[in-house]
Amino acid sequence: MATDSGSKDGEGPAKGEYLPSDSESDAGPRVSRMRVGGEEILVLSVPLPQLRYPEGTTSAEHEIIDAVLEGLTVKEIAERRNASLRTVTTQLGAIFRKANVNSQAELIAIMTEDPANEADGT
Repeated sequence: MATDSGSKDGEGPAKGEYLPSDSESDAGPRVSRMRVGGEEILVLSVPLPQLRYPEGTTSAEHEIIDAVLEGLTVKEIAERRNASLRTVTTQLGAIFRKANVNSQAELIAIMTEDPANEADGT
């Protein structure tokens, strides 16, 4: 499968081509080979755990949480969603209340903590 990621001459990212892989398992980390600009590189893919959104959050709030996890700023989230800064700020406030957090950093922390550690208190 070829991917068009742009060009090597500064007019965008380089074009890449995924090479056949011996590992076709969907479970666990996977290493793929990719050719970029004539050179072969290795790409590590690690499956992310299933997110558990805070109870009572809406699908729109899930999209905002996902954007926060991507590292987007409030301004970038607003631009992506075609919304005002005030709307996104209000939605973040609702998310914070439902998640019982006070900041984007705390939201990221609870969204990325390992649920397996909750049971044993670590």
